[in-house]
Amino acid sequence: MKKNLSIGLSFLAIVLFMSASLVNAEKFDWYFNVLVGDTGHRSFTVSKDNLFLQMTIEVYEGGPINIFILDNNTFTAWNFGNGEVVSAYLGGTNISEGSKITIEGNLGTANVMHTDYTTIVIDVNTTVVNSSITNLGVREYILVVDNRDGNANALVDVSILTTVDTTTVLTTLSALVFVAFIAVRRRKWKKSPFLNIKTR
Repeated sequence: MKKNLSIGLSFLAIVLFMSASLVNAEKFDWYFNVLVGDTGHRSFTVSKDNLFLQMTIEVYEGGPINIFILDNNTFTAWNFGNGEVVSAYLGGTNISEGSKITIEGNLGTANVMHTDYTTIVIDVNTTVVNSSITNLGVREYILVVDNRDGNANALVDVSILTTVDTTTVLTTLSALVFVAFIAVRRRKWKKSPFLNIKTR
């Protein structure tokens, strides 16, 4: 019995080790001091598999603030558009002093391939367009802390954890546990006295 238990625990340890490597979480921590009427931002890079995000925001002083996550193209449009509202992946609005909230969401599907176009004007009648294709193994995002509606300078702590979706992890873990269970049972069946009966 003890031997079977130790075998089972060994298999479970292997399963947990394998599932932990699948999660491959990435963590980011930032402390913002954003002047009243101003914005602050930080960029972070995520692998294409780690698109599930958990973001914890704590406003120590100032605000209320708005906070949101953009990709490179959207951030450029937002920045040159004088901070007009754009489509964000996720975020929160009107987070006041003393608040601590957690926001969870998905950053969406990362593009596998990306095409850049370069236009070269030769003369009035001739234009050449060159294209280059890049394989995106990672994707860059920008976290924006917006204190333009605030009443005072904002001191904000932001923690971001990116990983695969919990559902994916649990599904994978369940499958590995099932495989480990079958392996243990099969070993037990091989030792069964009923399987060793010789027939004439």
